[in-house]
Amino acid sequence: MAIRLRQARVTDIPAIYRGEESYIRCWEPEHEIAWRLQLERHLTCWVENFERLTIALIGDDFAGYSLWAPCQNHAELSTIHVVAEHRRSGVGMALLEACALDAAGQGFTQMHLSVRPDNPAKFMYQKAGFFCTGTGAHGYLTYERHA
Repeated sequence: MAIRLRQARVTDIPAIYRGEESYIRCWEPEHEIAWRLQLERHLTCWVENFERLTIALIGDDFAGYSLWAPCQNHAELSTIHVVAEHRRSGVGMALLEACALDAAGQGFTQMHLSVRPDNPAKFMYQKAGFFCTGTGAHGYLTYERHA
């Protein structure tokens, strides 16, 4: 089935919350309590950048989402998540490219992101033309791509 992208709706917030929660539980369980304590900050970020929140659907299934935000002179990929049963089907790349296209349309020529060194998504970022610029906070790899 084809991947369909659309602007987020308020009714998508629970699915986004579940996606972020599943990421924390899978990749960073030691940070789950701190993540929950910062939930208001996360919600604020989602709401303040709502027009930059993209939803992926396959058929009628919620397949994933991505969110980018302006950050100084570049666009920052804040989060990207693909539901487990839709991984390795092009959803992540479609969401990533939609973010980059949207950011470029708003005048940004650079996109940055951070990813855990053990997260296989880093290979998708490299395939999409991102290059590693070093290691940032909490040992995350930092990547950037120029338009």
